Amino acid sequence: MTKYMSEKDKQILKDSALVIADQIASALPGLNIAWGLSKALYGAGLKLREQRALEWVEMVRDNPSAFTETVLQDAKFQDGFVYALERYIREKNESKRKSMRAIFLGFAESASQDRFELERMYHVLSILSPEDMVILKDVDVGRTDFHQVYENTMDKNENVYNLVNAGILMSDYSSRIGPIAAPFVKVTMFGKEFIKFLK
Repeated sequence: MTKYMSEKDKQILKDSALVIADQIASALPGLNIAWGLSKALYGAGLKLREQRALEWVEMVRDNPSAFTETVLQDAKFQDGFVYALERYIREKNESKRKSMRAIFLGFAESASQDRFELERMYHVLSILSPEDMVILKDVDVGRTDFHQVYENTMDKNENVYNLVNAGILMSDYSSRIGPIAAPFVKVTMFGKEFIKFLK
């Protein structure tokens, strides 16, 4: 009987997460529209990942300076909300979900949501490995010249090239004399924006 009760309690808790998210969304004009669109499109997915959906709605509620009524009622924001929530509930890595929240806050605060590269940032975040993300912490975004992130070491080259392929770093293809252990790279404009949200 105890096992049955614990399963029942788990189900009650699971069901309550979506109810709480509904209550939060209905209390914020504009968010209720974005939340309703998300529920219509991803109903089954939201039921399976209710806690993540609740985290997302709570993030909006807890940042009123970014998610103003004007922002919440904007159709571009609502489209971005639906897109971002779907990616968020699918992401299994907690650290990446934290970065997704930071990126979405940046999107909400952006003066030009049309030009904000939300989809690209989420795509890049999804393809980077945990090791690639560690490399990003050592990238000097202030440098404008081509340089080696890790001088005289080849063990991180694969990760550096992953960042080049993702458009975060740009590789220097000019000729160099002598053997080179690590590639010469610099941060792209997109890379600077992307890294800003991971700090």
